[in-house]
This record gives sequence, C-alpha cells and structure tokens, in this order.
Amino acid sequence: MKKPSEADTVPTLLSVVADLLRGDRHSRRTVAAATGKSLPTADRWLEHLETSLPHTRRVREGKTTWLVYEGRRIPSHSAAAGICVAASLGAIFEGSPQERNLKDARDFVLRERGESFADLERKFVLAPRGGESALPEGGSSLDEIVSALLENRRLRFDYEHNDGATEALTIEPLSLIVFDYQFYVLASRDSGSAFYPYRFARMKRVERLDETFRYPSKGEFDPKSILAQGFGIHTFGTGTVEDVEVVLSGPWANFALHHRWHPSQRAVKLDRGRVSVTLQVRPCRELETWVLGFGEHALVMRPERLVEIVAARLRQAANAYDTRSRPPIAKTGRNPGQGSMKRKAR
Repeated sequence: MKKPSEADTVPTLLSVVADLLRGDRHSRRTVAAATGKSLPTADRWLEHLETSLPHTRRVREGKTTWLVYEGRRIPSHSAAAGICVAASLGAIFEGSPQERNLKDARDFVLRERGESFADLERKFVLAPRGGESALPEGGSSLDEIVSALLENRRLRFDYEHNDGATEALTIEPLSLIVFDYQFYVLASRDSGSAFYPYRFARMKRVERLDETFRYPSKGEFDPKSILAQGFGIHTFGTGTVEDVEVVLSGPWANFALHHRWHPSQRAVKLDRGRVSVTLQVRPCRELETWVLGFGEHALVMRPERLVEIVAARLRQAANAYDTRSRPPIAKTGRNPGQGSMKRKAR
C-alpha cells in the first residue's frame, strides 16, 4: 500500500469514521492496515475518535480491543448479504403481503448501506415444490395469524378435518411452522391443553380476536422439542419414542450420508455399499410413508412392529399392481392426448 501523505490524513481519517458509522468496527491493526499509519498513530486516532465521536465505545474480544459505534447503526455488509438470502424465502409466501415484506426489508437494508446488487431474484432462489396451496388467495388470513402471534391474541376460525368434518374453533396460536413448504399453526385450545398443528389451508374465516393470552415459558412450550419426538409435523402420535433403524442401498445409500431427515439421525456405512440410518422418533404413519418412498432400496431393521407394518403395506401395493387381481378401469371418454396427436400428424 502506498503510504499516504499529510494531505491524505483528513480523507483517510474520515474513511475510518465512515466505516464505524456503517456498522463496521476497527482495532489498532485494522486502522493501521487501512490507512498505512503506524500502530502508535492508530492508537492515537482511536483514542481521539472515542472521545470525539458520540456513541462509540471500546469492546475487548480476546487480545483485541475494538472501537464500535452504537448510535444509529447502518447494517453491516454481512447483514446485507444475509437479508439478500433471506428475501429469497419469500417464495414460500407467494402472492401474500409477507412475500413483499421480506423484499421490502432487503431493499431497506441495501438503501441504508447505499448498495445495489443486480439480478438478486435469480442469484438466490428457493424452489418451493408445490408451495402453500392456500396462497395467494389466503394472504389476508395469513396476515391475521402473523398479527395474532406477535400480539398474543386468540384466533377464531372454521377448521376442516381430514375426514371432511368442519368445526368452529378458538385457539391460542403459539408458532407458525413451515413444514415441507406447507404452513401449520401449532396451537392449544386453552392454556395447559395439548398442542396441535392446524393446517393453514384448511382454516377458513380466520379472525384475530381482541382477547389476549399468556404466552407459555420455554419450559412449558418448545416447538423444536415437541416436533423432535415425531417424524413430520404431527405431534399427537401415540406410543413412546423408539430407536428406528432402516438400511438403505443403491443410490439412496450415498444420499443418506449427505442428507438429514431428522435431528436425531445417525448414518453409518455398512458392507456392500449399504448405509444404516437410525432415528429416535415415535413411529407414525408419516414414518411408514417415508420408508415406503425408498421402494426396494429400504429394509427396516427395528422396531419389529414397524417391520410388520411396512411389509404388509408393500404386499398390498404389490397386489394392486398384480394384473391378475386388478379390476379393469372403466373408460370415461376419449384419451385427451389422442386429439392433439392427430392434429400434429396433419
């Protein structure tokens, strides 16, 4: 670095001040490196800045002392990078105000820093698979839920259960959970009752009430701990948490070494290119479906009850494909592809 002249002293010092106002921090070594000054000179500059620039203070980390500015802090570069990545998650909230809010937050941070990055919509992308089916039409209902969560207010809505029955409910919303790109409201009907994940797409006529409730302490309610007991979103499974072992083969074996399906997961290499995956979960229908998704490349080792259930469901699936026992499917009309094929042939 070219050593600055005396005429460069003021601009150089102002550049250090600008760094501090942007939210960056400086030590004697960073000042010396940035300005070309000696360490004793850097010490004097930091001392003068601390006494002359309001809202600055020294922070010691290990053997290094930093000067930081704690006034109206401009977001740091790392914060700007983080919000650029976070804004890509807005795709989960497709068409709702929450999608716009994430992008507005990103744009605000970049304006505060005086920065602009091109093509952000293509550089950070979330592929949300099917996405939340209730959006964008349900955007106003999602807003009601978000506001109720922030303000600790009860929610009232009509809920359609899996069997098609509808029930009018009033709940205490505790967490908005995004699971497999779908939204769930983890809630209780009143303080002390069991927690249940309500599917957002089946919540109709959502209304945030004026009535508030006491949000439980972490000892009373920890969503991560509750969800960790099961496999998937459902929290009401019966039975105890068990050790589940599934041996994967073929392409899924190597995949399992680099993929995590559950926080308790452990993957161990076996012979013949196989991998043993163990979980500590409560067996449930979602766990069965997960195992069946691997087809012939999965072998359940334990617990025995899960072995029996998966084997029975595989036999039922095989029977469904047995042409000798499969009933004929009635034709309902012309093959929709036939007309287009003929048109192309003309």
